[in-house]
Amino acid sequence: METSAAITRESLYEEVWTEPVSRVAPRYGISDVALGKVCRKYRIPLPPRGYWAKINAGKSPRKLPLPIAREFVSCSLPLSRSPTYDPNNPDASRKKAITAQERIGLIAVPEELESPHRLIQAASKRLKRKAGWDNYKGLRSASAEIFDFEVTHGAINRALLVGDTLIKALERQGIKVWVDPEKSRTLIGIGDTSLPIAISEHVARTKHKVTAAEQKAIERWRRSPNRWGAGYHYPSPPDYDYHPTGKLTISIGIYPSRSWSDTPKTSLEQRLHQVVAGALDLIEEERIRTEEQERRRLAWQKAKDRYDRQVELRKQELAQLEKLKASAAQWLEAERLRQYIDAVEQSAVSDGRTSEELADWIAWARIKADCIDPLVAVSDAILDSPEPRSPGYCY
Repeated sequence: METSAAITRESLYEEVWTEPVSRVAPRYGISDVALGKVCRKYRIPLPPRGYWAKINAGKSPRKLPLPIAREFVSCSLPLSRSPTYDPNNPDASRKKAITAQERIGLIAVPEELESPHRLIQAASKRLKRKAGWDNYKGLRSASAEIFDFEVTHGAINRALLVGDTLIKALERQGIKVWVDPEKSRTLIGIGDTSLPIAISEHVARTKHKVTAAEQKAIERWRRSPNRWGAGYHYPSPPDYDYHPTGKLTISIGIYPSRSWSDTPKTSLEQRLHQVVAGALDLIEEERIRTEEQERRRLAWQKAKDRYDRQVELRKQELAQLEKLKASAAQWLEAERLRQYIDAVEQSAVSDGRTSEELADWIAWARIKADCIDPLVAVSDAILDSPEPRSPGYCY
């Protein structure tokens, strides 16, 4: 699997002058038209018409140099390698990247809702409630309850129509669509792979101009002798005004994610086949990414288990070694005591100082030496018993 190294102007320049754009674009999961737009935006020259024909004919046409662009120094391009790109079969990847219409077919959006999907029925009922909306931009949304719409009142009907058509088209491709109330998201997925989806409206923002009514309210507040008293608040006008645009956007995924919006030339209704094709690609990329993450997690877990076993084995070995050292030290101590006891007994015999009291001491001392010796199975009734507990000071 290819790494996700940053794509720079220099690296993309080398790619588009090494191979045709039609073969480079699928590596990034986009069409050659989209890649051409990126190149133009970041001032990366492209080979002129006929360039590759001359190369194939054995000629050496002039290669346009990459111009200096100070504004793009140390800049990473908004591109990433497509996880689904197969370097061993670039033609299949290219077809996948540029033939959404061939893969899905054109999706016709009706003028009115026809047998709406159950998710759209629920969304329509919820979004058309008159009360309970306090979004300062005028947007209506209830993502924990219904399909994740975020639109103003005027765009509800169109959003419902687009959403209904999209959901039905996704389900025809085997993609499930459901609302997750715990995560406050609408999800699409195949099998165990899922991604969030949302339809939102862009709301324009302009600097608020204080109205005559607001100015009068401010002046009344300033003239009021009790303006600092309880219940008298400064009538603060908003900083900005928000205006519905009716421009809708469909977003799928978190990171990486993709979105499709209305453009000056093409409405979102005309691009739903691209959305469905993109959803299929994103779900496949997510499946590959999830499997790779799981593979890495399992490899990490296996390495961690091996490490834990080695640490535990080392810990047990050290404990056994310490026990061995302690036993050896006790044995040496017992042998040292026995040697001393024998020396005391021999000295007493040679000096004629034997007595019954000495004999009792020698017997007691040898028992204590045996108690210390780990090779002798004997227990001391006093020393091996529990530590005596003090009765304290109460009686």
